[in-house]
Amino acid sequence: MRSNKLNIHARFFALLLITFVLFSHSAIAQKKEKLKVLNVFKTNGKIYGEPIVTKDTTVVFGCHRRSVYFLDKIGNVINTFRTNGWVHATASELIDGSIAIGCYDKNVYFFDKIGNVIKKIKPGGRIFSKIEQFTDGTLVFGTNRKKVQYIRPDGSSYSFNTKKMVHGGITIINDDRLVVGASDKQIYVLDKEGNLTTKIATKKMVVHSKPAILQNGKIAVGSYDRSLYIFDERTNETHRIKTKGKIHTSPIQLADGTIVFGSMDRHIYLADRDGHVIKKIKTGGWVVSSPRALSDTTFCIGSYDHNLYVISSTGRIISKFDTGGKIFASPAVLPDNTIVVASNSKKVYYLKLEDQELHLTEHPTRQKPKERL
Repeated sequence: MRSNKLNIHARFFALLLITFVLFSHSAIAQKKEKLKVLNVFKTNGKIYGEPIVTKDTTVVFGCHRRSVYFLDKIGNVINTFRTNGWVHATASELIDGSIAIGCYDKNVYFFDKIGNVIKKIKPGGRIFSKIEQFTDGTLVFGTNRKKVQYIRPDGSSYSFNTKKMVHGGITIINDDRLVVGASDKQIYVLDKEGNLTTKIATKKMVVHSKPAILQNGKIAVGSYDRSLYIFDERTNETHRIKTKGKIHTSPIQLADGTIVFGSMDRHIYLADRDGHVIKKIKTGGWVVSSPRALSDTTFCIGSYDHNLYVISSTGRIISKFDTGGKIFASPAVLPDNTIVVASNSKKVYYLKLEDQELHLTEHPTRQKPKERL
């Protein structure tokens, strides 16, 4: 009898031990890394254009209180500049190291590396998107005047006309053509001279979403018709990833092939390299911020639920941080993986994951888009 009681007690304690071990292992596996706040910079207005990081690690961004800010890599102010209109666009670092940014006052402003104005030009129309540049120095950008505007280094210009404004981001392909979406429900591929080479019809307008060139050479871009379009510019063969919300974000592809984008249905989507959804991550608000790679298998992205998320390509939330305001702008990443994220709480946060090192392949394996015949 005593032996039976001892056996029962032994089994009971063994069961407790196994339960404790399993619970502890699960807790460790689910533990989220903490994002450490390195600095907080307060602005005088809400920020919609994403911060950029220049080659010398200067952080540049504009805000809706008519200002352009230049900060150093730890969040100290280098310079500020007042414009005569909202600065909604994202800044660009040009080939010569200068910074260009478009404004609602219809000007394109050019700055040196420390934020001193070099010049400004007035090409016509409000500028919402980031200015891109071909290697010969030609600038290209969209405007609300229904144009994709090209400006040569000598100041001469030409344009491609659309039926509605161009608020979509521009991606240059192989330095001889570009792809851009517009509010007239079209995705255009144009050559360097502004001639149309192909176009893809969408069911609703393309706003903000900057096309991504995938590893297989296909192009991915989001539309307000709730779909991410993946198409081959040579054949126009198109695959759509359908969501339940408008897609404002610019998709990215991680080095491991995972395609990442957000939707106004409050979800972050992960798809395989063939465009099949493998994971949806629910947030508490619209996801209009675009993802940024932190490593070959890790990215960060903001949401209207005020949080910046750090997520693995398997869909595991590694960490999240409440910024106190809706996140519209996409985060930027410094070379040491410090995350710079702007919130509509009128603050810019410098954040770093504690106790975790993430490594980004300097030149991830990618198949170049095929040259057009």
